Amino acid sequence: MTTIVLEIKDSKVKFFRDLIQNFSFVKVKEEIEVEEDGDSDEYIRDNIKTSLAELKDVLDGKVKGTPIREFLKEL
Repeated sequence: MTTIVLEIKDSKVKFFRDLIQNFSFVKVKEEIEVEEDGDSDEYIRDNIKTSLAELKDVLDGKVKGTPIREFLKEL
């Protein structure tokens, strides 16, 4: 199978997607697009979920947290 990456104007994406989905031999894989002015909403949500899971592990005693002074020294 061959992968082709295309850049399509936002105004034409829906038309192009509708067109290629009519071909049985084409598989469309949606990619998360990172906006040029920042991270995508999905990327931010995933990071928040991961952070909350890590916090829960620290609070449950499964993982040792980093003291704030050490954290600030690393910055």
